[in-house]
Amino acid sequence: MSAKRIAAVVLALHLLFLPAFTGVSLADDPADPGPVEQTPLGPITALDKDLLVKVRLAGLWEMPMGEEAQERAGSTRVKEVGAQLMSDHEFLDERVVRLASQMGVELPDEANADQQSWMAEMRSRTGPAFDDSFANRLRAAHGSIFPVIGTVRANTRNEAIRQFAQVCNQIVLKHMTLLESTNMVTDAGLSKPVAAGARNAQNPNGAAVDADPVRAAQVTARTGPDALTVLLICLVGVAVTIAILRLLRPRGNVT
Repeated sequence: MSAKRIAAVVLALHLLFLPAFTGVSLADDPADPGPVEQTPLGPITALDKDLLVKVRLAGLWEMPMGEEAQERAGSTRVKEVGAQLMSDHEFLDERVVRLASQMGVELPDEANADQQSWMAEMRSRTGPAFDDSFANRLRAAHGSIFPVIGTVRANTRNEAIRQFAQVCNQIVLKHMTLLESTNMVTDAGLSKPVAAGARNAQNPNGAAVDADPVRAAQVTARTGPDALTVLLICLVGVAVTIAILRLLRPRGNVT
């Protein structure tokens, strides 16, 4: 085998195994969401199905909390926002249940553990304490799902999912604006979600933290090294390739 062919093989092997070494996968790219499943309404991916699950989970805790805000809230504005969120999520819930049924996607019937902890926290409060919890947890919840909806809207190949994501995008943006209009949203409402009472880096005292209504249903994120580590690995691969080429380079006859 010639030196050029050997070098080509080395480079091919390097490129083939680099993702495994770095923890990077093509499936991490939203533009390549993995296997496609055919449904009566067209092709659907794991990302598409994940959106349906997330929206369903959001409604399972936000609808009852919007309703209970009418009795527990101390602020008239919080009551108004709660009523609007409840109404909008009733609309979304009806649509997501119908769409999932047509596509054969199984949806949850009850809120997940984190959501139940947030509901329990709110149900233990009234007046200003309820208002603070309601505004911050719901604002954080909507903030966490907002980019997910955008990713699905931009990448889905299913027209029904695209239209649904478009509606969800508009409603979630509307809800974030409404919650901010209470003037009660603090840094807690802009943080990453954890269960009620849990601690995180931004809230080490376990104070009011943000809420993600769908974190338990999310596709597990794949993690890998940072960009610098990947670059160093690539440079090492190039150095090895050059060294092999030099070793295999034909040498002139010594006279």
